[in-house]
Amino acid sequence: MTDRLTQLQLCLDQLTDILFSALSYIDQNHDSVPLNESDPKETDTGHNPVTDYEFHSSQQELSTDIILKTRQILTIIDTLPGIGTTKTQQMETIQNLRIELNKAEQERKDTILEKEKLLDFVNDLILKVGDTISATR
Repeated sequence: MTDRLTQLQLCLDQLTDILFSALSYIDQNHDSVPLNESDPKETDTGHNPVTDYEFHSSQQELSTDIILKTRQILTIIDTLPGIGTTKTQQMETIQNLRIELNKAEQERKDTILEKEKLLDFVNDLILKVGDTISATR
């Protein structure tokens, strides 16, 4: 599964697609309306708009899609870490994590140093055993 920021980005991209589709649908399927009531209604013989019922039904469906996607985005945002904490609390958490990281790094360095000392000790023992064996022959 992807992380929350990737999910959020995907949902925002999907919302953008839905909005574009809705605007395109409305632009391509609306019936012409005169600007002033006294103006005659313009007609375009190449344009056959859908019925009012179909148009409003499609608008309703598109608006439902937009609302659902927006709710999904808000849900993802609510689950992001740091929501509900102040900037000061977040900075304290970061500082505490830095301290823990420094301690862990120091432990790692100490362990490596200990390993090197033990390796030198074992190498010395091997050499002494080898020297003792060769001296007895």
